[in-house]
Amino acid sequence: MNKIIALICCIALSKVALAQKDSLALDDRGKYIYYKVVSMDKYNADVLYKRSLNFFDIISKDKSFKITGQNAKTTSLTGTGILITYKPSLAKHPDGKVAYTLKMEIKDAKYRYWLTDFVYTPYFRDRYNNYVPDKGISATMEKPSKVLNEKELNKYIDESALFARQLGEKLKKYISTNGIVVPKKDTVAKKVIHIDKGF
Repeated sequence: MNKIIALICCIALSKVALAQKDSLALDDRGKYIYYKVVSMDKYNADVLYKRSLNFFDIISKDKSFKITGQNAKTTSLTGTGILITYKPSLAKHPDGKVAYTLKMEIKDAKYRYWLTDFVYTPYFRDRYNNYVPDKGISATMEKPSKVLNEKELNKYIDESALFARQLGEKLKKYISTNGIVVPKKDTVAKKVIHIDKGF
C-alpha cells in the first residue's frame, strides 16, 4: 500500500515539475514569455514558412487574432491576439481578456516561436447585460496591480501558459500534416541524363 502511495506521489510531483518547466518565464526585458524551438527535419524553410503563414491565416479568420507582419525574405511572422478568460462558476461568463503578441522565425528544418507582451483587460456587464472590455483599464502581467491581485495574476499566467502550449501544439500538428513533403534543397537527388545512349 505504501509503495502505491509513493508511486502516486512521484507521478503527481513529476507532473507538477513538468507544468512548471513548460510555463511562462521572464525575458531580458522583464516581460513574461513563452518560448519554444521546434525541429522539423523533413522540411526546408520555404515549406515551413508557407505552412506557418497558412496557419496564421486560418487563426486570423477568428476575430481574436490579427497578422501584423510577414516577411518572406527573413521568413518571419508576427501577430497579435487575445485570450478570453472566464470566471469559475456555474454560469460561465467572461471576466476579462489577455492580449498577447505572437512572433515566429523560421529556418531550414526548424522554427521558433514565442508569445509575449501579455496585457490583461477586465470585463464588466454593460447596460444590455453583455460582458464587454472595460476600456481604459488594463494591466501588464509582470506584477500585481490595482487591476490584478496576486491570486488572479497567477491564475491568468497559468491560463496564458496553457493557451500558448496548446497553440504551439496546433501549429506543429498543422505544419507536419498539411501539404506535400518537399525535401530539403541539399538532399534533392540529381538525375543524370546520358544523351549518347540513344532512345
